[in-house]
Amino acid sequence: MFEMLVDAGPHAGGPFLQTVLSLARHVEGFACGFQVLPLQPPVALSFETTLLEAEEQGARARRDWWLAQCAQAGVEGEWEVLRGEIGPAIAKRSRLADLVCLEVSVAGGARDALSPEPDRALVQAAGPLLLVPSTWNGATGARVLVAWNGSAEAANAIRAALPLLAKATDICVLDGEQACLPGITPSPLPLQAWMIRHGIQAQWESLDPSRQRALSLADVARRMDADLLVMGAYGHHWTSAFGRSHMTQALLSHVDRPILLSH
Repeated sequence: MFEMLVDAGPHAGGPFLQTVLSLARHVEGFACGFQVLPLQPPVALSFETTLLEAEEQGARARRDWWLAQCAQAGVEGEWEVLRGEIGPAIAKRSRLADLVCLEVSVAGGARDALSPEPDRALVQAAGPLLLVPSTWNGATGARVLVAWNGSAEAANAIRAALPLLAKATDICVLDGEQACLPGITPSPLPLQAWMIRHGIQAQWESLDPSRQRALSLADVARRMDADLLVMGAYGHHWTSAFGRSHMTQALLSHVDRPILLSH
């Protein structure tokens, strides 16, 4: 079963939860909601301990609310309370999840005041992430734009997105991989054949090298009215295909729709 880990703390927005649970139903996935609480200090005063215990009880009491949300959406689910620093806690739990779903206040911007931006460290440490802008209000996964540059990161993102791609009705692969030079450069990954073997039919479009790459991706996403962008993140190969190492952050500042990232 495709397991989706959902950041459903007290500040999670209704549209975000609706989008993620709708996606879980669409792919027949399992939605594990979670809330992260800070670690208890080794030495704490009695009143601090009382507050921490109350905080823990309050977080665990939200299980019934989350299961009701899942039931209403027609999705199986569970609720977990994680302890630790937010980034490392999410990254550790992601090792037993197929996709981590996070809400961002704007695509590429800071999350709410009590949560961190999904920055480079989290992307590199965690499993595949689905970043959903809080401004997004609609379904996702029907029209998918795949950013391909031949890198391991992009391949990981596409493999993570396979259950979503299998349910999509319109897929476009924006191909920015450099041409292979026989006998000089390594053989390219056979993505198109791999997708066909998995029953994924997609249109292919070459990336326009004369334009700023981040903007090109955003432009194509808007043109096809994509409701999901799939791409690798922060890999060394960005320097040779989709631009400089800060390309991921630049792209996030231009795209206003859900993005599935993988390192």
